Amino acid sequence: MKLKIIIKNTARTLLQPWQNAFNQAVELPPRRYDLDWLRVLAFGLLIFYHTGMLYTQNWGFHFKSQYLSSNIENIMLLLSPWRMGLIWFISGTALRFIIARASLGGFLISRSVRILLPLLIGVWFIVPVQLYAQMSQETGLAISYWQFYLQFFDLTSPLFEHYQAGIWPHVDVNHLWYLRSLWQFTLLLVFALPLLHHHYVQTVITRLCEQSLLIIFIVLLLPLCILKLSWPSDTFRYPMGVLFLLYGYLLAWHSVFYSRLLLHWRALCVVFIVGYLIVVAGYNMIWQNSAASQWQITGMDMLYTAQRLVGVLMMLALAQRFLNHDHPKLALLNSAVFPFYLLHQSVIIGLAFYLSKLQLGGFMESLLILSLTFILCWLVFIGARRVDLLSPFLGIKVTGKYKAWQVKVGFGCGLILVSPLIIRLI
Repeated sequence: MKLKIIIKNTARTLLQPWQNAFNQAVELPPRRYDLDWLRVLAFGLLIFYHTGMLYTQNWGFHFKSQYLSSNIENIMLLLSPWRMGLIWFISGTALRFIIARASLGGFLISRSVRILLPLLIGVWFIVPVQLYAQMSQETGLAISYWQFYLQFFDLTSPLFEHYQAGIWPHVDVNHLWYLRSLWQFTLLLVFALPLLHHHYVQTVITRLCEQSLLIIFIVLLLPLCILKLSWPSDTFRYPMGVLFLLYGYLLAWHSVFYSRLLLHWRALCVVFIVGYLIVVAGYNMIWQNSAASQWQITGMDMLYTAQRLVGVLMMLALAQRFLNHDHPKLALLNSAVFPFYLLHQSVIIGLAFYLSKLQLGGFMESLLILSLTFILCWLVFIGARRVDLLSPFLGIKVTGKYKAWQVKVGFGCGLILVSPLIIRLI
């Protein structure tokens, strides 16, 4: 009996630094409607971006239209540097608010189920259409999707001999890599909470926010540049995501930081436009030039990294200026973000695969893909949110009134379902 008490007290003492970060007895800042709008816009832009990827001449994608162009890459560079940085920043800010209201155990269970259950459904039931289209284009696959899908569940099938990448063999995340990384990064963030909430760290962040926007920009940019110089380019999106997640978490409650952005929103727009023009010029003259020197390539990498941060800060500033208000449809749109994100790329590629046979031309094909993607994703979302049993599988919060024990049973069942995925990701 004494041993049990000693173990319990020891565990409580060891966990105390983490418990202190959760369910804090502090007054939370008001709802950030600007970030709600940005979340909707950022994920909505993914539909346009991934549709554009069908038509890029020099950028790889799971499926390609026959109507390729290098010119569209110049337009894509308007979004490419900062789109994921903004999503990670918003994710970090959201975690700051959630952690302040949750307990440690409840947070880990609920976040695991809310993130990994849709990911599990995604890799087995949503993403496979992308692999089918890709293999059909690359290998001339001559079987129906149903025949393909039956073999998809056989992890040893020779059909996928050259497509083994994935959480399980050939069961890959594709565009859902964000969910996989979000869960992994969340665990890292929880592990680092005692450090992030240390008085010294909070004091440094507070003093940084009191500086000029130029100094704030330089301080935030330096770690990004160091990572870019020291990390392989093909996996840079992961440390970049961690860094922007941390930025969002640490700056979430610092109103002075957002006031600085609001004050200089015009200047940020000008710098962003100039940066965009330089990135486009550098892309065509240096990155697309096989004779470019390493110094030129490194210089362009640094400019692109700076543009990444400028884009995120500009979008935060513009949201402060124009979107910091509620709307009757905002909650509905926010609820649609998760299912749209899960479905959109598979819908885009599935439509492109089917429409490619009709020889519609680039403009009509892309217009149909964009329109039908929004329509089909919206129809699935509206249908799924009406069925409480389906909602969690698409990341839709269940709004029905359930008793506490029912909620616990639901999360318990969800945790059992995602446990094989947890084992693989850890």
